[in-house]
Amino acid sequence: MDLEVRPLAAADLDRADQVLRDAFRTYLGADLMADTDLLRSRFHARHTTVLAAYTSGWPVGTIVATQWGDVGLLGPLSVSPPMWGRGVGTRLTEAGVALLDSWGTTHQGLFTFADSTRHHGLYQRFGFWPRFLTAVMSAAVTGSEQRMGRRLTTADPAARERLVEECHAVTTAVRAGLDVRGEIDSVLEQGLGDVVVVGGTRPDGFAVLHHGPGSEAGSGIAYVKFAAARPGPGAAATFTALLDACRGYAAQVGAHRLTLGVSTARHQAYRRLVAAGLRTDVAAVTMHRPNDPGYDREDLYVLDDWR
Repeated sequence: MDLEVRPLAAADLDRADQVLRDAFRTYLGADLMADTDLLRSRFHARHTTVLAAYTSGWPVGTIVATQWGDVGLLGPLSVSPPMWGRGVGTRLTEAGVALLDSWGTTHQGLFTFADSTRHHGLYQRFGFWPRFLTAVMSAAVTGSEQRMGRRLTTADPAARERLVEECHAVTTAVRAGLDVRGEIDSVLEQGLGDVVVVGGTRPDGFAVLHHGPGSEAGSGIAYVKFAAARPGPGAAATFTALLDACRGYAAQVGAHRLTLGVSTARHQAYRRLVAAGLRTDVAAVTMHRPNDPGYDREDLYVLDDWR
């Protein structure tokens, strides 16, 4: 088979998006993506690259590589169902890993189906090993939630720039080299949602949220793409305030549900979410390269999922 892997061309976005939707609908037996957009928003972000497998000039699969400073993420990986079992996923994963390596990322990870030995086997060939469950959790939004926290979209440019750097200081405290400013820029520049911060003049926590159709959330949903509380004695209280701020944001934008992901290795954060009434909708497994915990530690109050 004549197969070429290279960056996805803008003209092929629609076709690639359809491949992704067909692949997940076929595997899951249902269309769960609705009006979310996992590909276009990442294609237009500066910290991500979408690689595509082309045959006869047509994209038949894609993989997304994301750089969070020295943390690199792969996914989602999708292959057109008629092309399954023909090595397309292997070629895309190989190219994605090579790209993460070229960026100098020292900890790499991905999010995949916990019950799929086929997926586990594919990624293990490239040095990824299953580590922890990620719980994708949600709770209903009543509309009466207290609106807390500051929103970056309402800050003047100078204040916004300062707050972004304070958010970076929080992630640096979580893990030296972790940098999600690309996610912040992507949300603000593409109008995908907002960033809320909690704390005093020097924020102690922040959350990057997507909301509405065309984002990673979809209609009626507020989705926490990433959130973190500054590590230390006050982290638990900051995390509670941050969760309240996310609920408040969801109510303010008219969402009926708040969705987020958390590694169960961050045990204290997970238990607080359960106690706050969030329930697990999906459990997936994260795979790490190299085989170490990264920033999945019990004492860290961080929300993310690597899908």
